[in-house]
Amino acid sequence: MKIQISPDSKTTFAFVYFLFTFMLLWEWLRPLQAFTDTANTFIFVFFIGISFLLAFLRVRWYMTFPVKIIIILFMLHGLFFDGVFFSFLWLKDLFQDLMFNFRLMPNADWVNMTSSFRTLLFFILLWLLVYLIHYWILYQKRILLFFVLTLIYITVLDTFTPYDASLAIVRTVIIGFFMLGMLYLDRLKKVENLNMKRLTSFRWILPLFAFISLSIVLAIFAPKASPQWPDPVPYITAIGREGGEGGMQRIGYSQNDEQLGGGFVEDDTEVFIHVSSDTQYWRIETKDVYTGKGWEASDPEAELEEITNFNELNWTDERVETKSLKSTIMINNSYRHLHVMYPLGLSAIETENQLSFYFNQNTELITPFRENEGSRQEFMSYEISYDLPSYPLNEMRKEQSFASVPEGFIERYTQLPDSLPSRVRELAIRITANEDNQFDKVKAIESYLGSDEFSYDKEDVAIPEGNQDYVDQFLFDTLRGYCDNFSTSMIVLLRSIDIPARWVKGYTEGEFVKNVTNTEKEYRVTNNNAHSWVEVYFDGVGWVPFEPTKGFVNPYDLTFDYKAVEEQEQEIEQEEPTVQEEQEQPQTPEKPEQEKQEMNSESENEQAGRNFLNIRLDSTAVYITIAVMLLIGLAIYKTRMKWLPLLIIRKYRKRTDDQVFFLAYDSLLKQFDRFGMKRKDSQTLREYAQSIDDYFQMEHMTVLTKNYERALYRRDNAKEEWMRSAELWENLIKKTSS
Repeated sequence: MKIQISPDSKTTFAFVYFLFTFMLLWEWLRPLQAFTDTANTFIFVFFIGISFLLAFLRVRWYMTFPVKIIIILFMLHGLFFDGVFFSFLWLKDLFQDLMFNFRLMPNADWVNMTSSFRTLLFFILLWLLVYLIHYWILYQKRILLFFVLTLIYITVLDTFTPYDASLAIVRTVIIGFFMLGMLYLDRLKKVENLNMKRLTSFRWILPLFAFISLSIVLAIFAPKASPQWPDPVPYITAIGREGGEGGMQRIGYSQNDEQLGGGFVEDDTEVFIHVSSDTQYWRIETKDVYTGKGWEASDPEAELEEITNFNELNWTDERVETKSLKSTIMINNSYRHLHVMYPLGLSAIETENQLSFYFNQNTELITPFRENEGSRQEFMSYEISYDLPSYPLNEMRKEQSFASVPEGFIERYTQLPDSLPSRVRELAIRITANEDNQFDKVKAIESYLGSDEFSYDKEDVAIPEGNQDYVDQFLFDTLRGYCDNFSTSMIVLLRSIDIPARWVKGYTEGEFVKNVTNTEKEYRVTNNNAHSWVEVYFDGVGWVPFEPTKGFVNPYDLTFDYKAVEEQEQEIEQEEPTVQEEQEQPQTPEKPEQEKQEMNSESENEQAGRNFLNIRLDSTAVYITIAVMLLIGLAIYKTRMKWLPLLIIRKYRKRTDDQVFFLAYDSLLKQFDRFGMKRKDSQTLREYAQSIDDYFQMEHMTVLTKNYERALYRRDNAKEEWMRSAELWENLIKKTSS
């Protein structure tokens, strides 16, 4: 004799499965904020939580799909786009962003994809992952592979990154063992065709719980041996250093760049630590004269000028969209250079001892001291303010006239030695032959250097001999090198087709150390982070950084137009009527007090409406509202068996047409399906009706089914059969709500 399974028991186990799986997937997201630059990981946790909830409630795909799309769009808008979400005007920017990234995909140009597109891809990945895990659990009844992968993931991160996974490993093991035991029971019931009551299932779960609890206690209190193997990280990072001193230079900042080439030995000596809320490159200086062997400054004797107004240091056009940020820099006491490391868009520098700062107009090097003055003890830390730019793509694709640049500017930044081999210029022309604007030509050369033809190498790097050109050697002979090779080659290729570009050197953002606040992170910059990159000049935009070196990602973002273009046009439109109103004001009669009050009231209502629509991602009220709506939706869904039968009865009770019996009977079958008594594929209607009557201990369903079959095969009396069966049908519907 088979035991009837309670639907509540199945629901309880399914909820536990989904909850535990959600917690396992959460372990994949927890470390992201600790060892990567990923911020706001809570939005991804929220998304997978909603996805698992919808899967648990068995909501149809045509409902879950739009819900997830709306959540993704809401998150993307809050993170990357301006304007009011419900106006949907920002969708145009999103569409343009997608088109830009889709054009990069055929060339596998992954590093230049925008942050918004990567976030969208991550949401889609999580969506697919939730679906896959849902299939593993409910249909395959297996979790071992995902459990093992999770353990490997967090243990590797615990070993090789700053993330502390001690508690994560414990949580994962506990959840994984519970899931393995419970899913094995489900597979056993399926194979043996067993039906168990809830109490029988708990007899399996309780020993499992006791065994896992005992294992945890023993693991906590048992003596633990010290590590038998040494820490592998120092050994791995040291590979390649030994024996590399002969003829090699040590990596780091150097003032002399006249002779480039040759390998180097890594050096993790700390240069500075910075606390920042965004990532960017740290500039030190630029060079503009390419000699065929390296770089020099066109005016090496240029004097330092005291900075009286940082707003005069303009690297970008004032119309370029920027984000105001601050960073705190603490320089290592052993760092011997007395220059400032600063990001593009620098607007202020502050020190405790109120130092003045001096600027080299030729190289853009900034220092707190004049020549041969000052000491490290006087300049150990400083705070900077800067306006991080987002460069307008549409403007950079326009024709470049360079009408507003100073005299000699283009000649200075397109300078090349007469000894440059002609095949370098021919290569640049060939790479950019299919492009019709400066930006696309620059990107074509950047992509070419990032192709599989070239490889990044820090040791086996050639030095040009005799009359051999440094760039020509790299582009046509060795095809291997590090940042100096890639950046210098890109600049020479650009200059050979009359695109102004310059060489910039400094440091990358460094290695993540820890979270300081919710928005600020601490980074450690060492000599290994010394780097060089490219800046290209665009008319109407300014100097724009590009990153040709393989394995490096440009930290600067692209936008599609100048900042607040639409806002400026609206301000102009609003200002013109204002002037006219002022001129006509004496002739305009004063409005009645009541009319003023009505206008004020309307204005307040409009403002309230705008405030209501202008919902931002960082608003606590938004998440409270979403949570309340989800709870209300969950409550409605969980109580559907109480109110849904009443709606069904009301829908069919007063109908007397020929089709009502067939529609009402079909609704009854669906209601029993929701109740947990689904009709099997092999069951006839009469067999299914008999199982319903056995469950409720009556004969209503059998009688109703016989009447339904008579109406089905004898269509002429369907109305009469319904009149005789309506009461039976209503009683059966009510049974599902009891």
